[in-house]
Amino acid sequence: MDRSIKASTTDVWMSNVVEQSLVIEDLLRYFPIVAIDTEFPGFLRDTPRHASDEQHYADVKHNVDGTSIIQFGLALFDASGNQPWPGCCWQFNFADFDPDLSASSPNSIRLLQESGHDLHKNRRNGIKSAQCYSLLRHKLFRGHNAKYITFHGLYDVAYLMKVLTAGRPLPDTLPEFLFEAGNIFGELYDLKHVARSCPGLLGGELGLTKLARLVELKAEGVAHQAGFDSMVIGLVFTEMKKRWEIEKAQFVMVLYGVEKACVEFKIKASIERAQRLSSLPPLLQWLPPVHGVVNYHPPANDATISVEQTTIPQLQLPQSSSVVVNYSSPVLLPASAPPFNPVQPVQYYFHSWPYPMQFMHYFA
Repeated sequence: MDRSIKASTTDVWMSNVVEQSLVIEDLLRYFPIVAIDTEFPGFLRDTPRHASDEQHYADVKHNVDGTSIIQFGLALFDASGNQPWPGCCWQFNFADFDPDLSASSPNSIRLLQESGHDLHKNRRNGIKSAQCYSLLRHKLFRGHNAKYITFHGLYDVAYLMKVLTAGRPLPDTLPEFLFEAGNIFGELYDLKHVARSCPGLLGGELGLTKLARLVELKAEGVAHQAGFDSMVIGLVFTEMKKRWEIEKAQFVMVLYGVEKACVEFKIKASIERAQRLSSLPPLLQWLPPVHGVVNYHPPANDATISVEQTTIPQLQLPQSSSVVVNYSSPVLLPASAPPFNPVQPVQYYFHSWPYPMQFMHYFA
């Protein structure tokens, strides 16, 4: 019997972006599975079906650098598939795209308009990403120990990366792009890639609507609205988890269309991490997760953080330490360290690799 869900969408504009970002930030503590989707003005350059991963990414960079995001959708779930309230989702409407001047694909714009998008309203009332990128990155994408779920998510990740880096052009190479995507998203699953390994899902060669039907899910709403689509992605993820074991490391940060490059990047990162670990001093210990508040101001690969409080007052932490941190492993610290004072803020120096921001999984 099909599971039927009706979308309850909250539209986010410049006038309420701070308020709704704070609401989502608070809910993320209890609903850390984040389904995401974007709407954008189409492709300036199409990618041939059998293009190499490098050519595919070159086209992604060309298209994303040359266009602007229109809408970003987000839906929250807990590990059991529950939502804060049934069908809840948010869609962030951006002002960056000018329907009269911005580059676009006419067919894509026509489809968006037929799906209910008012692009001139977005231009008047939408979120100016250049003013709000820091808010969105800190409230929605940093330090929540979240899992992010996409469907055919390469362009979603690319457009969000552009927004969250203040409109900066995408990295020049695919490995650089994957490195930065890992910094922002950490644990991310692309369901179109995951579906390749699930019997009965046509080897992943299907769209979101077809996938939802195959897992007996019926969602009421308008397709090509990012809020509704993100809700469907999250519900599909929940239904897939019931049928197959999909929360595996092999699926993390592997994006459909560039799978080979993603796997090669992960293997190379693992080898280099093992080499770094083998060169560390022998006096090391494995520590459990640290729950505290952290002020984080990263340069490219290093970060100086201030631990202001912790739920483990007797934790032994070093006054200064160079450590290696990976989002899938515990933190490594020297075994000998002075007692940690939870009252006085103490500066600790960390060097993490290959995902420099992901130690936040252990300190937030």
